[in-house]
Amino acid sequence: MAKCMVAIFIGFILLIVGCQQETKDTNAAKTNVQTTLDTTKAKLAKLINLSVFKPVHVKYQYTFIDNSGQNERLSVPGPSDNYLQAVLYFDTVTFDSLQKRYHTIEYTSPGYGYQEFDFDWLDATAKEELHKSDTSYHGHRDYFFGLGPTGKLWFLNNKVLLMKSSN
Repeated sequence: MAKCMVAIFIGFILLIVGCQQETKDTNAAKTNVQTTLDTTKAKLAKLINLSVFKPVHVKYQYTFIDNSGQNERLSVPGPSDNYLQAVLYFDTVTFDSLQKRYHTIEYTSPGYGYQEFDFDWLDATAKEELHKSDTSYHGHRDYFFGLGPTGKLWFLNNKVLLMKSSN
């Protein structure tokens, strides 16, 4: 009987000590924001249309904000948001063709400023060229890259800066 009481007492002590142990959440809050900085043309081609004017090189940042409610962060799901910033580098022939196509389209100036295209991740050469942009130039809306109504373009020398947002 004494052995049984000792076993119960030890079990009770272990239960109390076990319940007082601080539990650490190994599943820390997962963020719903994913940002990718990449130079792969094939991956960018899944986001925009690169078939009409094919760049020789690309660099882009894509941010996806998952508001689908698939994690504990959101109690009410909503539409997901995404943001794209890119620089497309073209050979001279393709870039000249691109500019000619844009200059044949009648459009009103969208009134963009170069500051909108001053991406944090742009290299120093592109930033310098952007900052020296003609002050009378106000960018272009997108007609060939499939960016939709939120697509914005800024032409530099054999480069196109573009941005798009889903909201």
